[in-house]
Amino acid sequence: MKYKIAVFPGDGVGPELISEGVKVIEKAAELDKFEVELTKYPNGAEHYNETKEALNEKTLKEIKNSCNAIYCGTFDAIGGQKVSNLIRDYFGQFVSLRPVKLLPGIESPLAGKTHNEIDFVIIRENSEDMYIRVGGRAKNGKNRHQLEINSGALNARFGLNIETKVGEIAYQMGVLSRKGCEKVVRYAFEYAKRKNKSKLVSVDKANVMDCYSLWRESFDKIGKEHNGIEYGFELIDATVMNLIRQPEKYQIIAAPNMFGDILSDLGTIMQGGLLFAAQGNINPEGISMFEPVHGSAAKLKGQGIINPIATIWAAALMLDSLGQQKSSGLVLKAIESVLKDGRTRTQDLDGNNTTSEMGDAIVDKFVELHD
Repeated sequence: MKYKIAVFPGDGVGPELISEGVKVIEKAAELDKFEVELTKYPNGAEHYNETKEALNEKTLKEIKNSCNAIYCGTFDAIGGQKVSNLIRDYFGQFVSLRPVKLLPGIESPLAGKTHNEIDFVIIRENSEDMYIRVGGRAKNGKNRHQLEINSGALNARFGLNIETKVGEIAYQMGVLSRKGCEKVVRYAFEYAKRKNKSKLVSVDKANVMDCYSLWRESFDKIGKEHNGIEYGFELIDATVMNLIRQPEKYQIIAAPNMFGDILSDLGTIMQGGLLFAAQGNINPEGISMFEPVHGSAAKLKGQGIINPIATIWAAALMLDSLGQQKSSGLVLKAIESVLKDGRTRTQDLDGNNTTSEMGDAIVDKFVELHD
């Protein structure tokens, strides 16, 4: 089997982190007998500032026609938008997949909680809800606003007549489509089945926000189609409290865009911080993208001190998505073993090892664990 992967090293520390991920991918390919062809694309804020060349549709079409997945480093914004966001929108990656797992040897802010108790996945709708950037302001008096949405499964226009007598007001619209809800919910149940998970929790705020009733209807409809998976509903405020008190009760959490974002940020802290947070932007029927969640850390560029674990974990997520579950599982086990052993520690872990030395240790452990 041969996989073609588009690689965007990105900005700041991105290229040095991607190099470590590539080492792991290539070693996995060697030992598990599959081929990878990596094509690098320079696009990012730094490249744009030097050349004024932006990521264009020709490049995106080339990737669409030739690649199986996209692997990204870290990006700065160009005109308020990151290259990774452009990729996500172009390829219709409507699911954000965020594993939240406390790794051995890493402390969580949750006192007394261990790596056996913080281990769940957040599946977040990635293209609708409150983040569709449809809102505005209305001045005192009569106002007529035309709003248009063209995002993911949404294609709608709104005409608003607004009259206010109390001065200027601001408003924001959160919109969900039945198609968009059902696609994400179906992915969540199929993911649970594939991973042999028995519990799936839906999170919303349907008690006060009517739009989430559509989310609940979709969840209930699709849940009834999947025997053997227990599912239920929670309100966002209850879930936040429960994650702090009893994270061990969760296996998979599915949520609309805004609440999924909030829960993902909470999960990042629970698992020890941004340097352990990896994300898959998923289109189950198309091309998916995998990346670390943290920023580009431009001031640390070239120093070789950043922990590469989030980027390597993103590579493991990509391997799993491509069907190489054995390699994916062994990469994560290698990360866990290196951290548990404690001999290789980057500066964020109170050590003095370099980015490359951490990557090498994970590769060596992967080889050792391999059959």
